[in-house]
Amino acid sequence: MNRRVRILAALMLAAAPIGGCMAAAPSCYTKRASVVLPDRTRVLAHLNNGAAGRALAEAIFDGRVEDAHAMLARDPRLVGTMVVDDPKVPQPPAGQYGDLLTIAVARCDADAVTMLFAAGMPRDGVKPGAALSLAILADSPAMAEQLLAAGASPDPQATGSESPMRNAIAFGHLGGVMTLLRHGADPRRTDRFGIDPVRMALDAEQAEIAELLVEKGGTLWSVADDGSMAAHALLDQPVIFTSPEMLAARARLLERARNAGFGWPPPDRATVKKQVASGSWPTPAMAKAGMVVAPAVLERLRATKN
Repeated sequence: MNRRVRILAALMLAAAPIGGCMAAAPSCYTKRASVVLPDRTRVLAHLNNGAAGRALAEAIFDGRVEDAHAMLARDPRLVGTMVVDDPKVPQPPAGQYGDLLTIAVARCDADAVTMLFAAGMPRDGVKPGAALSLAILADSPAMAEQLLAAGASPDPQATGSESPMRNAIAFGHLGGVMTLLRHGADPRRTDRFGIDPVRMALDAEQAEIAELLVEKGGTLWSVADDGSMAAHALLDQPVIFTSPEMLAARARLLERARNAGFGWPPPDRATVKKQVASGSWPTPAMAKAGMVVAPAVLERLRATKN
């Protein structure tokens, strides 16, 4: 992907609302203006479980935890209440997303979260990762810590789940990344395109986050589907985030890459892609150092050779 397009995409992701405005609710989301909370009207209009589901969601929106608890006690199945997306709409309107746990997190309502878990809410939510992906962007780590302490995964694995790590990186939230790593997030986990967190951070010019991820076990040498690696991003000059701190972190990463013993600069993307397909990448030195290509990426690249 063209570098300017990658940076633009990262900035658009950070600026894109992951919700819509929410009326008359307490907020612990003031430090990141582009984080937008669930839109009450759009959520209530697209829930499953009919009138009972809407009444329950309204109680969570209003902070009426005891009323919500009573509804769930009468019908425990309502804990699965969530927004149902229209399959004909590729991207629902801002704010039209989430489940009951996400609504409670958007309200910064610790009591509602506790009640929902006691009522049988899955630890990752009915929509896996949605609540934690929002919680990790809050002003304080308290809500994210509550979810993680209750058993939420820092790396939700279910198909279609949201990535808290991706959200934290996109918003340049170093503290959020630290919270996820502290709870076991994998700094080498790749998405469906083979992009890992270090690569995400460098594509977004978040060198401080990239450096933290590398220090916690991430790598500059993980290969994506197009043969690109995070190391390739160090060949480009930053154009957006050029603070002294960012430039210093980037310089340290560049020095680390040069001293890795794998050769510098790295082969171009097309060459790496061919080497992976032919079985000559990782090199023996990289393999000895623990550098690997994600199995799904390896399978796809080898398939393109045949």
